[in-house]
Amino acid sequence: MEQYRLLLAEVGAFLKAQGFSKKGNTCYIQKEGNFGLINFQKSISSTKHQVKFTINIGVASGFLLRAGINGFIISGKPSITDCHWKMRIGFLMPVKKDFWWEIDGVTPVGRMAEDIITNLQSLVIPEILRNISDKDLIEEWIQGRGEGITEFQRYVYLTILLKFYQDERLARVIEELKSYSKGTSIEIAAIEHLKELDLLAKA
Repeated sequence: MEQYRLLLAEVGAFLKAQGFSKKGNTCYIQKEGNFGLINFQKSISSTKHQVKFTINIGVASGFLLRAGINGFIISGKPSITDCHWKMRIGFLMPVKKDFWWEIDGVTPVGRMAEDIITNLQSLVIPEILRNISDKDLIEEWIQGRGEGITEFQRYVYLTILLKFYQDERLARVIEELKSYSKGTSIEIAAIEHLKELDLLAKA
């Protein structure tokens, strides 16, 4: 749809000026070996006359991408699903819930682009930059926060990074993981994860 293409071009020009590069419907910024992503997602309910879309944001740790988690090593630019921290733009906006824009042939593209750019500039980009380093991710996960990931994934990512950076908090997090998983369906997976990291003896 032409209106949607024009909108992405206008927003993309703004993001390029902020240091982002574009691949498909995702814009990337790289800092400290990690990736920050802004991803435009069309709804499956979109038609050739009207597009409904939202914006996903994410951060991917370069080290975790290369760590071979679950047997997969990711090289190059990650997708939004590969991110280790992710959320939808609506949860940063005043509505604090999922939010979708709708554009059709009569939508004022300039006005909608201005609205989106304002949200990107004031909310999204600062949030990505607050979480883009491994140190930032570690502090988020140490506090028990894990945007867009499961609790088990939080422990997996956290133990890998704490070991890599030789962080003294590793032993405490291992104990938390063992306690969290004990007697549950993920207990075996947790033990295997610690074995793979050669951390089981430290737990």
